[in-house]
Amino acid sequence: KDPSVEVVRQQDRHLVTDYLFLLLDQMEMCRFTEDDRSGGRSKVKNCEAGYPGMQCKHCEGKAGFGRYFPATCQALTSANSDRNIHNHLVKCRRCPPYVQEELVRLHEQQQRYKNRRGGRKQFFQRVWARMHPNNTEYV
Repeated sequence: KDPSVEVVRQQDRHLVTDYLFLLLDQMEMCRFTEDDRSGGRSKVKNCEAGYPGMQCKHCEGKAGFGRYFPATCQALTSANSDRNIHNHLVKCRRCPPYVQEELVRLHEQQQRYKNRRGGRKQFFQRVWARMHPNNTEYV
């Protein structure tokens, strides 16, 4: 866990919809551990211990879910990542109900609005750079 590094910052807000900003604002930085190789995250087998990722800041991935270790910036940018994080947050017992309700409302509303052209990519490049400050190899 590295709470000193925010996943999103206010200066990122203009790049994406309110939904996407709120979604990623519920995450915090974390590091891959040997415990991440089993349980709900068993698909993740090839990460080295210490590999940067992000986790739900409400439950800290304690139940075996809510921790994400995308291998590339492109994987982080995919809509599948959004869906996985959204699905976790709306079910997370520790995520405040008002946040869950706002995520559902904004997700439905988002269908009518688009991110600023190129904004989504730029937003996720910033998130990736915060997760991997000394490594641009995967960008």
